[in-house]
Amino acid sequence: MTLMVKELSLEMAKKMANAAELMAIERNLKIVIAIMDVHGNLKYYHRMDGNNFVSIRMAQLKALTSASMPISTKDLAKRNEGISNGSYLGVPGIVLLEGGLPILTKDEQHIGSIGISGATPELDGICAQAGVDAISEML
Repeated sequence: MTLMVKELSLEMAKKMANAAELMAIERNLKIVIAIMDVHGNLKYYHRMDGNNFVSIRMAQLKALTSASMPISTKDLAKRNEGISNGSYLGVPGIVLLEGGLPILTKDEQHIGSIGISGATPELDGICAQAGVDAISEML
């Protein structure tokens, strides 16, 4: 039996970014979109007009967090709440705000992540999910 390793393509990343941006436009949001491969390398970056430095940095950190571990930043925050000393807070580059999602294939291979910032964490998460949903048939 041979395991076929899948990877996040540029085509997939662009499709994700377009879907996330469309979701933001529908909600009158101005977001930053960072998409990374499973190794935490930036694959695609898109910044809508009207963002600030914090949103630019946070989108990348959210993507890096979910590229490092196959878990959403929202779920990681919940997991961290159950740890007495909140140990994830001490890891450099880890963000515990909603808006970072891993990209998993249908057979659960972790191939990358998307990070969104610029709105509330909840709205960032909705835009990130729109991005992942846009490539579901490609996974």
